[in-house]
Formats: sequence, C-alpha cells, structure tokens
Amino acid sequence: MAGSRSTPTGEGSGAELLALVRSVGFAGRIPDLRRRARTYVATYDAIVPPIVESTVDDPVRRAHVVAALRSAGVKLCFLIAGYAATAGIPLRVDLGVLAGVVTRAYDDLLDDRDENGGGENGGGGDSAELDRRLAELFAGGSFHPVGDLERLFLGIYREVERRLDRPASDPIFAALRRLHEFQIRSRRQRDPGIPSAELAEVTRGKGAYGTVVMLGLARPAMGEAEMALLRELGGVLQQLDDCQDVELDRRAGVTTAATRGQLTLGDVCRRLRELAPVLRAHYGRVRPLYAVVYVYLWFCFVRRRWPRLGTGHGAARTPFGILLRPGDNVGQRASDRHER
Repeated sequence: MAGSRSTPTGEGSGAELLALVRSVGFAGRIPDLRRRARTYVATYDAIVPPIVESTVDDPVRRAHVVAALRSAGVKLCFLIAGYAATAGIPLRVDLGVLAGVVTRAYDDLLDDRDENGGGENGGGGDSAELDRRLAELFAGGSFHPVGDLERLFLGIYREVERRLDRPASDPIFAALRRLHEFQIRSRRQRDPGIPSAELAEVTRGKGAYGTVVMLGLARPAMGEAEMALLRELGGVLQQLDDCQDVELDRRAGVTTAATRGQLTLGDVCRRLRELAPVLRAHYGRVRPLYAVVYVYLWFCFVRRRWPRLGTGHGAARTPFGILLRPGDNVGQRASDRHER
C-alpha cells in the first residue's frame, strides 16, 4: 500500500537503531557538501542531457530520464569521492558522475528486457540475445542498438569509454565482463526456490565486480590486492542495496537474502565494522569513504519505514534531496513502483 510503514522482517526499528549507533564511528564530516553537490549537478548537466536528447525521442520521457540519471550520477559520485579521498588519489568528477549514470542505464536496460520480453518496443530480442550483444560490446566489439533504452545506454557507455581513454588491458574491462556474467546469473533471483548458497554467490559477485568497476574509474591499472579488498566491500554494499530495496524486490518477484528475512541492516553494519580495519591497514584511513556509507545506512533505515519519502515529481537538486531520492529508473518513478 502506498505510504504504508514498512518494518523489515526479523529486525525491528529498535534493533536497527542500535546497530546504527554501534556504527557511529563511521560518521564523519563530508566536506563542502553543498558546493560539491552543485559541482556534480553542473557536471552532469553539461554531459548527460545532450546524450539523452540525441537518443530518447519522447520529450516527456526525456525529462524523466534526465532527472532519474541525475540522481543516480550525483549519489554515486559522493561515494567515489569518498573512495578517492581514502585512497589519496584525485577525483575525476566527470567520471564519478558518469559511473552512477552508466550503472543506472545498464541495470534498467536489463530490467526492461526481463519485464517486457523484447524490450520497450519488442524489437531487441529476448534477454539472452541482449546478454550476448552486451557481452560482445564489453569485449570490445560492436553493438547495434534497438530502441531508446539501448541507444541511451550505448551513448553513455561510449562517453565513459572516450573519457576513460584506457587500453583494453586495464583491469576495469575484465571486471566489467565478470560483472556482466553475474548480472546474467542474477536472473535466477526471479526463482523463489533459488538455493541460498547460489543466491549468496550471485549477490557477492554482482556487488564485488560492480564496485571494482565503479571505483576503478577513479584508479587506472588497479592492483589485484586492492581489487580483492574492494570486492569484499562491494559484496557488503550490495547487501545494503538489497536491504534498502527489500519491498521493491518483493513486489517485482526478485529473491534476495533480505526478502527471505535472512539479512538485516544490523548484519550490514556488523560486516562493515569487520571490514574497516582491513581497509584501514591498506589505505591508512577509512573515514572519508565510511562517512558517505554511514549516510547511506541512515537513508536505508529511513526509506524502509517511509518508502515514499523523497519521491516527489520535481527534480531533486539539494544535497539532501539528491541523496534521499529513491531509485527512479529510466522507465518508471520509484513512487509508481511502490504503488504496484
């Protein structure tokens, strides 16, 4: 029911609050929050709307796509900035913003094919055919888009590729291919009987390689030791995402440990606390990254209780509004998905 309070299975508000309080050591100041949000939005507005304009025909849909991708791009740029500060490397804001944009466009393209068979216009083949064509693209081959979503994704992907300007040997491309393999396997999550061990492996794999790709945009030629650490972190971040999306996943018929009541926000907090000293030993600090993650933990807590909060139809441009806005996809507002 729209606007209803959602209490996570197996863990009440008090237990989640206690878990967040126990993790207060993650908290830290995110410097120049408003200025950075304005910079990220301005960077987004300079790069992405022209791509949307050239690939999406319907003007009403274009406006929605621009707003949905803006929120995704700015949100993830804060996370990548936290990683860059932790790792002591410069942040490329353009790539940071595009990381969230291309992730959103890729996820929504796969979801559209799963939900609509041949995609938005029925002309792009089934899921397996799209999987094959994307695998060819990620291996350095060609991709011939069919429909707005495919044109949009390809336009964004080529922009990332152009700005990244790295050789095919850079580890980010191998990680991208592994991510795609796990995304294909994640279709098994539509089977409510998927074994727990398989579900855990798919969840870890998606998060692990997705995080390496995302943060690898900030770090050329990332070493294997760091990638192994980030794969561990990515598995936990995927669990956080599953906790936040538990009700949407239930409505969509997607099985996660959270929908089964086998994963709580407290579990995510505990795993992050366990991982913190390992990350600190590698980077010498963890606060810049964990300060952003701690904000995400609190937004997860808030959203699970007030799922429609931040789902207004206007564009979110303030730092709070952008971070709080839920995961609109390029085809549908999150508020509409809550009303299914």
